[in-house]
Amino acid sequence: MGLSSILNIATSGLGITQSSLDIVARNIANTDTPGYTAKTLAQENIISGNVSLGVRGLDVRRTVDQFIQTQLRSESAALGDVEVRNEFLARIDQLLGQPGGPTGLDTILNQFVQSLQELASTPEGFPTRAAVVGDAQVMAQQLRQLSQDVQAMRQQAEDSLAVAIDEVNGALSQLETINQTLGTQGAGQVPPADLLDERDKFIDLISQHLDLRVVEDSNGSVSIFTRSGNALLEGRAVSLSFDHHGNITPQSLYSDVPADRGVGTVTLTASQGYSIDLIRNGILDSGRIGGLIELRDETLVDLQEQLDELAHSLALSMSSKTVASTAAPAGPPDGFDIDTAELLSGNSITVNYTQNGTPGTLTIIRVEDASKLPLSNDVTPDPNDNVVGVSITGGVGAAATAINTALTGLGLNLVASNPAGTTLRFVDDGGGGTSDVDAVSARVTATALQDDGSQLPLFVDGGAASTPYSGSLDFIGQKLGFASRITVNDLVVQDNELLVRYASTPLTPLGDSTRPQELLDRLTDQSFEFSATTGIGNEQNPFSGTVVNFAQRLISYQSGQAGQAAREMAAQDVVVTALKERFTSDTSVDINHELTQLIELQNSFAANARIIQVADELFDVLFRSF
Repeated sequence: MGLSSILNIATSGLGITQSSLDIVARNIANTDTPGYTAKTLAQENIISGNVSLGVRGLDVRRTVDQFIQTQLRSESAALGDVEVRNEFLARIDQLLGQPGGPTGLDTILNQFVQSLQELASTPEGFPTRAAVVGDAQVMAQQLRQLSQDVQAMRQQAEDSLAVAIDEVNGALSQLETINQTLGTQGAGQVPPADLLDERDKFIDLISQHLDLRVVEDSNGSVSIFTRSGNALLEGRAVSLSFDHHGNITPQSLYSDVPADRGVGTVTLTASQGYSIDLIRNGILDSGRIGGLIELRDETLVDLQEQLDELAHSLALSMSSKTVASTAAPAGPPDGFDIDTAELLSGNSITVNYTQNGTPGTLTIIRVEDASKLPLSNDVTPDPNDNVVGVSITGGVGAAATAINTALTGLGLNLVASNPAGTTLRFVDDGGGGTSDVDAVSARVTATALQDDGSQLPLFVDGGAASTPYSGSLDFIGQKLGFASRITVNDLVVQDNELLVRYASTPLTPLGDSTRPQELLDRLTDQSFEFSATTGIGNEQNPFSGTVVNFAQRLISYQSGQAGQAAREMAAQDVVVTALKERFTSDTSVDINHELTQLIELQNSFAANARIIQVADELFDVLFRSF
């Protein structure tokens, strides 16, 4: 080997050392740069025949464990989901207050109960009556405020979805550009390591919002799919659109029917032109986007329904009354007559019967919106009754005809008729038949403040105009959003003596405790079955208890949900943290390692430089000898 070869080899060593120093300098400078992975310069021996001619650099490479990276992205999506749910549920828990706490919903209701207890003891006292009205107003205001807070959180979820979709679209657009750059690499070339870092940064951003499946090509370009297989980036990036809605109310619900939908949906539009509603198809069920959708369309909707159920039961517990039936003229057939004159939309008639030795219940609900018919059995909390909806606007005779049609469809051997006026008659199938009518009664909403019993329409629907609350099923249903509209009857606010004086002729004395005691008993002793659609109880075993019991269960239910979300987040955070630490230990810049590498490169540079110096001196000696 000649001096020229030695000089060339040493020069190549200097070159590779300089390139390695450049990599070390970049590593140290980017120690704290998010998403940056430590780089190394690959090199190889230059061989000609069986002789080494020096060294040359190949390409800058990074070490990434793709299995850990894939796991980290999947678990990050799950963490994004539970993080957003934990944040919102913790706020719900705070809004409802601690059970028994000074601002707790149950405390406010208990204060109203306590005021009624004092009124039952001293009904003649003006301050006592004023306290009942005041505490009733506080209770109604609390329900309205909670409903407003729930809808504000749903609006926040809607707004956050719009931001998240914009971020995903931006990241997909950047990835499409990076893919195009990577696609220009020649076959067999190693993709530029820094560009792969940039690529992974955008994939990681999307993985916080969605659970992804990433397929990497040999040139470093990627195709991205949802876990259900919908392509987000495959050559060209799809476009995700979100029709952002403002001013969300309890009536703003998600629907598969666009005309009925009151909130935004996420639509995927592919380059081929076809579109998919990702929410309708259940594709977005993880990541921050999945969590926000669940909160907006399920969790917070359920909470609103629970508040509406509480307001519903509070109003009806005060105002409902039972209309008893009378025996029909002696038969056979035998049965009962019931007067429907006071039946408002949403009020019901209950028919208890026995057929073939088996007892059953028929619930007939007044419904004037024909689009709601026929009613399903889950309209009532009772899991065992048959429900029939009928209109009375066209006359009781027409209602009886509709009921008979329904009875035939149910296979019940009962007969309804309209003997006169507003009377409905229910009879069995005659002597020696297979059916018996055991009892008939109606549950109606009283609207009169006096001369109609000891009940009192204390809480009314304060929407566009204060109207009696009867739980009407017409149109969107009166219960939906009722917690946002419940208010105290203005006539009682103006004259609190109505809390006591349930009769005008003769005028009930102010010392009479009949009505106050009745209202108190309805809140604390009267048991109701509550709708299973609230998430409290289930269809086969609905929650049963007093209004106060339901308020307590509502708070404990939401507190339990918040606690569960906090535990899930803590557990998921442990998983993600462990994966991050593992991934970081493999890919991040280790300053100590880089400084050690720097010293080695310094020594290598000096050694190569010394070889060049020696070669230069030898050349000088050689030239001087001639």
